[in-house]
Amino acid sequence: MIKGAMAKNNSSSGATILEIQRLSTEDGPGIRTTIFFKGCPLRCAWCQNPESISIRPQLQWMDTTCIGCGTCIDVCPEDALSSGPEGIIIDRHLCTSCGMCSRECPSAAMKMLGKTWGLEKLVAEVVKDRVYFEKSGGGITLSGGEPTMQANFTALLLKNLKKEGIHTALDTSGQCAQDVLGTLLPYVDMVLYDIKEIDPDRHREFTGVSNEKILDNLVYLCRYMETHETPADLWIRTPVIPGAKAAGSCAPSTTSAAANTSVLIWTGHSKTAPS
Repeated sequence: MIKGAMAKNNSSSGATILEIQRLSTEDGPGIRTTIFFKGCPLRCAWCQNPESISIRPQLQWMDTTCIGCGTCIDVCPEDALSSGPEGIIIDRHLCTSCGMCSRECPSAAMKMLGKTWGLEKLVAEVVKDRVYFEKSGGGITLSGGEPTMQANFTALLLKNLKKEGIHTALDTSGQCAQDVLGTLLPYVDMVLYDIKEIDPDRHREFTGVSNEKILDNLVYLCRYMETHETPADLWIRTPVIPGAKAAGSCAPSTTSAAANTSVLIWTGHSKTAPS
């Protein structure tokens, strides 16, 4: 585990972004541009983006493109790189993620995962895709990682996207302070709420944290939606993991967690009104 992975970035001037994925069709309605933030409070056993866990930029060696020239080793100011039988070895204790090796590598085999974006430049970059949003009923989704770990920047980004008239979606695990969630919701058209596991013991086993805050925030979100125009839509998503979870096992319990609300939610492929 990388030390400092749980740290938060409360800056409003910049955020660490892992990737901007265009033409996405799985992160909300229509064709979307998904912004993946770095930093996540969960440690899911099945995580498909482990490079998003740490909030800091990280160095990765790509063995398939490396030509073995040793340039990265020569230019590293911290002597954090060396050559071994299986390729380049990165000493994580010495590496400061300065990016020197990635800039000098002639074959792009040293790659920095994570880039700091300023607000204006990020907004300008993603609104380039406006024509796709307008034609398909799509928009921009903030995902991760966990966008709420960089809450100040996330709030300003959402606010600016709404000024541009773009549909916004927040993809969150709900593992955040309630006031943080409340700060973001006024600028969110849709919430994609990820419930990893409904059973508290299994949730801690598979993610490393309790799901108490996550379920409390789900109820808070549903209550909020009852009295506010936005967010207008809530999709609850849960992974189906062979050997860990049965298909659809979370859906009935998840709906119960949001019971006694009038919010219409999606659980899996079925639209459900909590009773």
